[in-house]
Amino acid sequence: MKNELIIRRLKFAQDYTQLLADENYQLVDMNMVEPFNIDDKRHHSSTIIFEKNEQLFSIRSDWTRSLLNYNENYTLDDRFFGYFGPVVRDYKTFYQAGVELYRPSNEEILSGIDMHLSFITERYDETFQSIVVNDDTLLDLYIEKYALDADIRTLVHEKNLSEIKKRLGGTHSLYTLLSAKVSDQIDLVNAEFGDSDIMRFMEELKQLLAKYDMKFILDLSFRSPQSYYNGFYFQAFLNHDYPLLSGGEYNSSAFGIAVNLSNGGLL
Repeated sequence: MKNELIIRRLKFAQDYTQLLADENYQLVDMNMVEPFNIDDKRHHSSTIIFEKNEQLFSIRSDWTRSLLNYNENYTLDDRFFGYFGPVVRDYKTFYQAGVELYRPSNEEILSGIDMHLSFITERYDETFQSIVVNDDTLLDLYIEKYALDADIRTLVHEKNLSEIKKRLGGTHSLYTLLSAKVSDQIDLVNAEFGDSDIMRFMEELKQLLAKYDMKFILDLSFRSPQSYYNGFYFQAFLNHDYPLLSGGEYNSSAFGIAVNLSNGGLL
């Protein structure tokens, strides 16, 4: 069984990196050991740090941070990068594949998501069951429109509906939204903010993904596991407990998509 897993992983790496090369992504393969950056520890508390010759180093725990650090130190002409390789978190090795898009347009983000979904469904004959999406700016729109206290954000993320109802009342728009079925949230948000840039993007994404016959779920209480995402983010699931694909906007001008090979259900 272990031999089969290794062969499948290597075959995936070959097929995936060939796809990226064909789509004009610049492939990267960096050292797992790199100079320590405090942002890595801030975003990934499990980062392993060690000292050598009075210099601090870290073992790569996330490709996004490694590429971002590299890009900030060197002016790169390319905007689209792809990778495959191990990361280490909590003293365990995981294999990760994905892409980083710098200064992408909405159309390029949509194309990147579509490319990954198409690759999985066609190459591996898999069917995605659902995609969960959110953007932190949507909650900002509600807070601004209704002059809500900033701490309402914590209650939303905790899904503390009883306290939200106590604070806002059972007929408030935000409570009505959060107490509805998640499948209905997108229609309720569209009713209030359908003319916003983010909801126009959500609608484009929903229409694009209609061909995959997957549930499209906008959930304002959904939190990204990556603390550095600061805009739109998503997770796409096979019939599995963990997402196979995840990604989001970060650093205000970059977008990453990662393939979860450890427990996403593909291998």
